[in-house]
Amino acid sequence: MVFLDSNQTFTLRFGGRRAGRFPFIPPGRASFRAAAPKRGGVFPTWQPASRVKVIDAKMRLSVQVHPNETTCKLTGGDPKTEMWAMLEDGVIYAGLKPGVGPKDVEEAVKSGRFEELLVRHEAKKGEAFFIPGGLVHAIGDGALIYEVQQSSNTTFRLYDWGRVGADGRARELHVDKALEAIDLALPVPRPVRELDTPYFRFTQVDLDGERTFAAAPGGYLCVFGERTGCVLLADGESETFSAGGEHLMVTEFR
Repeated sequence: MVFLDSNQTFTLRFGGRRAGRFPFIPPGRASFRAAAPKRGGVFPTWQPASRVKVIDAKMRLSVQVHPNETTCKLTGGDPKTEMWAMLEDGVIYAGLKPGVGPKDVEEAVKSGRFEELLVRHEAKKGEAFFIPGGLVHAIGDGALIYEVQQSSNTTFRLYDWGRVGADGRARELHVDKALEAIDLALPVPRPVRELDTPYFRFTQVDLDGERTFAAAPGGYLCVFGERTGCVLLADGESETFSAGGEHLMVTEFR
């Protein structure tokens, strides 16, 4: 079990035994990963199938796309599907407007008018959005998001809002790869409270009194709350929560 506490450390336990205490990376880069333990409750390495993050966007993040299981055969890299749950009201961009095609994308990148192609969502706290591989997306400035994703570092940056780095040069774009990764048939995501995907199942719970959560045998369950922190339960482990008024986000990994 991994518990991320208010002291920005987490404790790893399995089978009732403490396995170590490690620094917690602050929001914006926060990530811990569920890894299948070997028999005996030992976590010798982290080899995650899914990853959980808390993203605190101080500025708009780049417009990007990830490949899915089909398009990664063209682009290389690993597929990446994710979801965002809003911890506060904020702006996100997810999906392209109807009728947008590859030539429109290329022209908008060159002209600097890419925002005109994006679907902007004025998202509310508690709303969740499914972001499958192949969907163009970006996180708006000031957004605070709980993210669950396939563990993949394959990202194709399509547009960076015209920004330049400290050296005065624009960051590299990956337009050709992005065009191969984009699935124009994907619908614009709608806000939901729950999601059931091939990779994870996500639900939300308003805690009033005590409630016990348990991971399935051989499985993993992550419970996240802004006051509770993150608790990762593995292979039949359970934990009872009793923080009155806490809003919990519960993710079952598959």
